Formats: sequence, C-alpha cells, structure tokens
Amino acid sequence: MEAIFNRHLNDFFNADFTIEFDVKNPHIPNISEEAWQYEYETGTVLNRLGDELFNSLNYKWLIDWSFAGRSNGWFVLSGAGDESKIQAKTLGKLERLVRDYFKKYTLALEETYN
Repeated sequence: MEAIFNRHLNDFFNADFTIEFDVKNPHIPNISEEAWQYEYETGTVLNRLGDELFNSLNYKWLIDWSFAGRSNGWFVLSGAGDESKIQAKTLGKLERLVRDYFKKYTLALEETYN
C-alpha cells in the first residue's frame, strides 16, 4: 500500500500536507446486507479502528486522520510542517501499519456483526 502525498489536500483539509493511502474496495466479510449498510452509514467499526491507529502513531507532525474521495476510498493522515523531512523508513512503517489496520478492519467487521 503506497503512500501518496497531497492527493486531496485542497479538498477540505486544514493541514500543511496529507499522506494518503488507496483503500478502495476492501474485502467485505460475510455479513448481512443490513449490517454492511449500518456500518457504511455510521462507520462504527471503521472510526474506532481509525482512532486506534492514529493514537498509536507517535509523530508530532501528525495532526488528524480522515477519509477522502467520492466513496471515502482514501485513508488520509493530515500533517503539519515540512513533508520533505519525512524519511522513507517512516513512510514504509506507515504503509505497513495502514495495511495491517485494514486487515484488522475485516476481522473486526466479522466479530462485530456476526
């Protein structure tokens, strides 16, 4: 999962830069249509895990997280400061954490709605 800078920065983010991850079309577990619709409308599991992920990141330059795009297909980390100072090692770590987060999302959906 490759990190992309500033794809949706000008849309509505109050940040110096964004680091974005394409998370479109996640694997949807075998849950009822009603449960999936509820999750889609409320983001109950997604928001809980998004908060957990963001709170686990210990970077002073990260200021918030959100989703962007027409169908919320981009996971966005908002940052403050100079994006050019972010090292490749840090981006690699963020990519792994976001990938793992979305694997956890699928499992959490199954546990919550089955």
